Amino acid sequence: MTNQTPPNPPIRRIVTGHDSNLNAIVKIDGPATNHKWPPHGMNCSTLIWYADQMPVEIWSDEDYGKRVVERQPVERGARICVIDFEPGCPGMMHRTDTLDYVICLSGEIDMELDDGASVHMNAGDVMVQQGTNHSWVNNGQTNCRLGFVLLDGKSKPGAGETSLPPTMPNNLTGAPPNPPIRRIVTTHDENGRAIIAMDKTAENHKWSPRGSTSTLIWSSDECPAEIWSKEDYGARKLGTQPPPNGTRFTIMNLPPETPGRMHRTDTLDIIFVMDGKIDMGLDNGTSVTLNKGDVMVQQGTNHSWDNSYKEPCRLAIVLIDGKVGALENTA
Repeated sequence: MTNQTPPNPPIRRIVTGHDSNLNAIVKIDGPATNHKWPPHGMNCSTLIWYADQMPVEIWSDEDYGKRVVERQPVERGARICVIDFEPGCPGMMHRTDTLDYVICLSGEIDMELDDGASVHMNAGDVMVQQGTNHSWVNNGQTNCRLGFVLLDGKSKPGAGETSLPPTMPNNLTGAPPNPPIRRIVTTHDENGRAIIAMDKTAENHKWSPRGSTSTLIWSSDECPAEIWSKEDYGARKLGTQPPPNGTRFTIMNLPPETPGRMHRTDTLDIIFVMDGKIDMGLDNGTSVTLNKGDVMVQQGTNHSWDNSYKEPCRLAIVLIDGKVGALENTA
């Protein structure tokens, strides 16, 4: 019997945009409601946002989270969703021509690959999946919630239109984030079977003068994204703005009482709050507080991240190259 109940707890979705004077504002703040269930009804996919071009549209008034879309994003597109897997949820082997950024927000889950191989993910783990065959199975006792950013990827190996990444803006050093960030990366072996290429602590850190730490998980520099290379795209040295037609997937750690800095990029930013809470400041002194489990879609808006609380905050942030508008890039 199909169980088509909405995810519990609800998924808070915050979407920023611009008013008529190009000031940064919060346009949407409420539970995400665009759900989809499979026939067995034991997982629920909730669409957060969608893109149908690259660079991404960040100057429209459309709610792209209301669209009815397929699993595979359209050419040069992206699909952002949150999927809840109930205990005992059966798996289904499948693959898409996509570069998938996956964040385990709560619970635990097994991802099966070819030839009976599998990898176990816990809350806080992140994964980069490069077009590999896989199946999600919840063998645990509680619900598991995963955040996904699927980016259109190459259907087969081949050259693409690439751009050089920007260089790292500073050479500061500091302590690595605590707890460490487990990074899992899938790829294909010489026979095209899905395998785990990496499973270890992410180590490509960048420190801000204000005390925050940004850890690069992965990046892309072309569209469709490269998913057939042996390169570790998480080892690159990147600035804040991703390269043209590219993306940047980072984990940001903000210690208690970390001050913010107003800035913006020509990007569509997808933010998952993995732990703690944070205030995001916008123009004209306005702000919004994000709590653990909240998801934000930021459309090229001016903002600052301010942790005025007593506990650290951890954010998973995916930046996707967006259309250039009338505002200055100040990152």
